[in-house]
Amino acid sequence: MGLVHTHLLLDRADDLLHRGRPGQAATLLAPVVGEEPGNVDAWLLLARAHLALRRPGPALQAARSALRVEPRGLEPLYWVSVAYTALGRHELAIAAAVTASAEDPGNPRLAERHGRALLAAGRVAEAERVLAAGAEFAHYDADLQVAHGMALFAAGRPLSAREAYGRALRIDPACPRAQAELRRLATAEQRIVDAETLVRVTDDFAESLRVPAGGDRPVGTGRGVPAHLAAVVFAVCLVALLALGVLDRVAGVAVPLPLSLALLCAAGSAACAATVLNRRAA
Repeated sequence: MGLVHTHLLLDRADDLLHRGRPGQAATLLAPVVGEEPGNVDAWLLLARAHLALRRPGPALQAARSALRVEPRGLEPLYWVSVAYTALGRHELAIAAAVTASAEDPGNPRLAERHGRALLAAGRVAEAERVLAAGAEFAHYDADLQVAHGMALFAAGRPLSAREAYGRALRIDPACPRAQAELRRLATAEQRIVDAETLVRVTDDFAESLRVPAGGDRPVGTGRGVPAHLAAVVFAVCLVALLALGVLDRVAGVAVPLPLSLALLCAAGSAACAATVLNRRAA
């Protein structure tokens, strides 16, 4: 595979990831890593694609392949940590993040990864300390301020969290993470009326950040609920048509033609919908 061709494929895969087409990106990258197992960028793009498809196991394999090529590389360590977090293997996720941060102590992205790994493990107090230190040092990084705000909210300090989100928006007024978390905080604050509800709301938020041991249930195909429902409707329509056929030919029951046509139309529509939705998911 030529160098120029490889770069074009990697650029295309990166574009597909940004456009929300991780399945297509993974398909594009598979032959690249097969022919060029020493290509770190290809392995990392593949890891990102698998993570977007909620396949943390293959994502970890891809990220570790990149790390074997580039031991102690910051990007491989970062994505190894992300994949371990997605799998709920928190000690390894934290260890990878700590190693990466030690390689580049002033890197705000690595400090954020360390803090988020701790939050996912349920170690809120430690996460708040790590992110507070990072946010003070990298006071110019909006995403790190957002992560610190999330840790503050999880630690039971919603007002301090609001201040952190405000700092992020002053750094980057268009920061989508800050806007999203500020809305989330505003919704949660409506439930806080006393000390008891404060504890309950902030505990619920902290729990929402935690990844259980074993991680989230993986999705093997990237097919979403709508596609699944469409496939179920298609199957039900086919079964109903078969049942009507049996009634007509064996039992001699007259089946209204409009009913058969309606079932045929519904089956066709469901089949088309399932096909389209599956392609979008891929």
